[in-house]
Amino acid sequence: MKMNYKTLIAICSCLWLSAGAYGQTQLKLWLPSSLDAHEKGAYQKAAEAFAQKNPGIKVNVAVVPGSETDVAKLMTAVRSGAGPDLAVIDRFTVAQRAAAGLLTDLTPLIKKEGKDLSQEYTEGPWQEVSYQKKVYAVPTNTDARVLFYNKQILKEAGIDLAEFDPARGPIAPDRFQEIALKLNQTDSTGAYTRIGFVPWLEQGWGYTWGYAFGGSFFDFAGCKVTATDPGVVKGYQFLYDWAKALDPQKARTFVDTYWQWPSTGTLPPAQMPFFTGKVAFIITGNWVFAAMKDAAPNLEYGVTYVPAPNGLKTSWSGGWSVAILQGTKNVDAAYQLLRSVTGEEGQTFLVKEAASLPTLKSLQQRKDLYAPEYEFFLSLLPVSKSRPPLPVGALYWDTLKEAEESVITNSQTPDAALKAVVDEVQPQMDRFCK
Repeated sequence: MKMNYKTLIAICSCLWLSAGAYGQTQLKLWLPSSLDAHEKGAYQKAAEAFAQKNPGIKVNVAVVPGSETDVAKLMTAVRSGAGPDLAVIDRFTVAQRAAAGLLTDLTPLIKKEGKDLSQEYTEGPWQEVSYQKKVYAVPTNTDARVLFYNKQILKEAGIDLAEFDPARGPIAPDRFQEIALKLNQTDSTGAYTRIGFVPWLEQGWGYTWGYAFGGSFFDFAGCKVTATDPGVVKGYQFLYDWAKALDPQKARTFVDTYWQWPSTGTLPPAQMPFFTGKVAFIITGNWVFAAMKDAAPNLEYGVTYVPAPNGLKTSWSGGWSVAILQGTKNVDAAYQLLRSVTGEEGQTFLVKEAASLPTLKSLQQRKDLYAPEYEFFLSLLPVSKSRPPLPVGALYWDTLKEAEESVITNSQTPDAALKAVVDEVQPQMDRFCK
């Protein structure tokens, strides 16, 4: 069989390219589908930047079904030997995933690197990625939760905006309810067309209101779930009473009509009730600036503290982390990628693309990274709390959400709903108490 020169060159080129691709170390990075589009884009850019600097490593980024507490697909893949090398994990669940044997202990890799990373990252996020004095992930971004208000709606209603000046501290819950309820509007059938404030919309979780009323969710000294702490109960009572004032069914119909969150969350960001003027107030975080830039660039808004009694300044922070999964065959390369994505370059992508706050102390001090609207959020970080990092953290979150649902439908009292949380979670926690 004869072969001409050009054909030979083409075959050799293909073999050379195949050999080059074959010689690359392949890494898989999984992102949970619950990340918003801006966050996904930031992680993708961070992975691409790493790959450009490390041509011997190919990074395959995939978005897979999952959320803060739903890692069923990830867990199945890892245990079947078909899992990714790395995954983005909600920080407050790291302890639970580590206890389940899903994550690789990073402590030896950090020691090999020769850096004390605990001094480079802020304390709260670093505590969340540690379990039993070992490190199982490295933090990426963080945030803070505040009260946003629509200045135009308030001014049209004759409400003095000075009441929401952060310099005056948090507005008292009773006074806040008095103002918010006046802003409700209904149509001829009695259905709401605007609600001043829906306390459980967006980031109005049980943690938000439990902390606002001075509650504590876990006693580390006693290894006890403290969902029935008086402050937590008061926070859930706040939700119960507000739902009752709105009429639980009418409020649910309103949320399902205009936002469908947190039940399904299928509407696009441009239809967020705060952007469209369907609500005058909302509890949310700094990440909303990324969506606001596209969906509501001309919105006249202000931010202030979460309403709380006795002038208590509260917020809570969450965020993501990157972990190496059990079973990866490329631990060293995976650690290189992890350190890049969670380092200054990766976190800068998250700040610029997803309106995140960094967990690196060095970047928090870089004021040139932030527009003026970030200052209030950054100022809250020293007082902002975190969800307790527990080996039952995901379970605790889910049961607290169930309690919240029963409270905002007025189907259970806060005392009964939160006692049920303790009854379900504490026996599981007892397995890890010494």
